[in-house]
This record gives sequence, structure tokens and C-alpha cells, in this order.
Amino acid sequence: MSAKNPENSRWAPWWVYVVIIAGANYGKQHYAEDLPIPVNAAITIALVTTLFLAITAVYRGLRRPD
Repeated sequence: MSAKNPENSRWAPWWVYVVIIAGANYGKQHYAEDLPIPVNAAITIALVTTLFLAITAVYRGLRRPD
């Protein structure tokens, strides 16, 4: 798989998503450990969605046009 593939250039490398989302989820657990499971799950879904969109937006903003 080539990194220069125009279809893939819209997305940050997979490891960026994994590291940032896993780190944020680890930090979230410190504050949300005593919350009920449905609330914790809703926070996790909102966190992952927001981070996914933010990472993609920042990556596309910083990427040089090909």
C-alpha cells in the first residue's frame, strides 16, 4: 500500500488515531470510573467521535497539497 495513494492521503496514519484515542480513553477512565456503564459508554463514544474528527481535520489542514 503506497502512502502516496490519493485515496489514503485524506486520512492520518492509523497509529495516530490509535495512540491519541487510547491515551484519551485512559485519561477519561480516571474521571469516569465511578459513573454507571451507560454514561461511561456514551462519554467514550462522544470522545472517540470528537477525536476522530479533530485528528482528521488537523491532518488535512497540515498536509501539503499534492
